[in-house]
Amino acid sequence: MGVLFQIVATYAPYIYLVCGLVALYQLYRLTSVRADRRQAVFTLERERALRDLYGIFTVALGLLLVMGITYFSSSMLPKAAAAGPTPDATLPPEFSLQIVPTTTPLAATPSATPTATVTPVAATLIPDAAAAIAQANATVATTPTPAVVAVPAPVAAPASCADPRAAITTPGNGAIVNGVFTLIGTATHEQFNFYKVEFAPGANASSGFTYLADGRGPVFGGGLANVDTRGLGNGPWTFQLTVVDQTGNYPEPCRVTVVVQN
Repeated sequence: MGVLFQIVATYAPYIYLVCGLVALYQLYRLTSVRADRRQAVFTLERERALRDLYGIFTVALGLLLVMGITYFSSSMLPKAAAAGPTPDATLPPEFSLQIVPTTTPLAATPSATPTATVTPVAATLIPDAAAAIAQANATVATTPTPAVVAVPAPVAAPASCADPRAAITTPGNGAIVNGVFTLIGTATHEQFNFYKVEFAPGANASSGFTYLADGRGPVFGGGLANVDTRGLGNGPWTFQLTVVDQTGNYPEPCRVTVVVQN
């Protein structure tokens, strides 16, 4: 750890320069995103601009953290190293503790010797026990074992999506889920801009959707979003996939209903 702080202190001017350039770029992005947000017409565009603003603020906090660590490494640590360690206080000779070894051995403590106790067994009980064991074995041998019939688990039906460019393939309609699972499918378009995943309570819901995740690149039969069912109540939930093109339009969304059982 000390070597790492020394490296940071050595290259502190370059770190400050990089942080300054990144800050200027983020300031330019902030101006551009704010202008796009004021000119946004669609709700999806405003949501995208808001997420960009959150990303800019996150980068700004990261720059402040990096610059703080750099300042601490280049300013505080050299002063602490120059001061040197604090000498330990020593006691006067009259307060020192003198330990004198002794050669007197400790007295050995004898341990108690266990005594075994033999309990006689009545001879008349042995034939009865043998007869009981033989009768039990005969009963087990003649008792038929019930056959175990395997019941197949229900198979979830795949989601029916009107447009193959926005399709959820896994899980299917009626699938029972719990814990963390991944929505798998396809999100693509000839003029692809981004896609988003939303969810709403109930089976086959058509409104009341809440934002879950999005993606800036097309997906072909891959993961669309991770879902943590521990934040959802038990029962049916509907997940919706929407693919948006460069003009702000989108084909008919794909919906799938799953059953949460935590």
